[in-house]
Amino acid sequence: MTKSKLEIMLREAGAIALDRDFFLFGSQSLRAVCPRYPKEFPKTLEADLYPRHHPQAWSQLRQKMGRGSPFHRKHGVFLDCVDPGLATFPDGWTERLIPFRTPRTGGVTAWCLNPNDLFASKLAAWREKDQVFLAGMLRLKLAKPKLVMERIAELPISPTRRDELNGLIAELVEKMHAKKRKRRKSK
Repeated sequence: MTKSKLEIMLREAGAIALDRDFFLFGSQSLRAVCPRYPKEFPKTLEADLYPRHHPQAWSQLRQKMGRGSPFHRKHGVFLDCVDPGLATFPDGWTERLIPFRTPRTGGVTAWCLNPNDLFASKLAAWREKDQVFLAGMLRLKLAKPKLVMERIAELPISPTRRDELNGLIAELVEKMHAKKRKRRKSK
């Protein structure tokens, strides 16, 4: 999804939901900290949005802007209305939200996850597409392993699961360092 398509989506979602503030979850939340979305990240056609003040509008948003909707057919991207209660976020994530708003969003603001919160949440999900994304975030220094470990400690999960996630980030960091060492040797 391009920045311009996200801007159009926010503007139209704001008009439908009668809301000027949305939570933006998932990979697109990096728009708040990346002027240009890294090309190496997996491509996505959806933005995970949720109206911040009018959650009752989610069904209307899904109908008018979701997968297979007129908006999707016209713009080639769609809105996925994701309830914040369905994802795993570290305690305090709402205090660390970062605003994304441009003149093209029509006064609508997307409140994006802090990159370290995003990393911890995607680490907890651990889907194949998330693994590629997380490796890219580390490589581009969009997340800091030490801060991510602090965020893992703040996740509402069991101590066993917390240990698993700390092991996963350690594995990702080691793979990144191994690739760097390999590149240096080949030069």
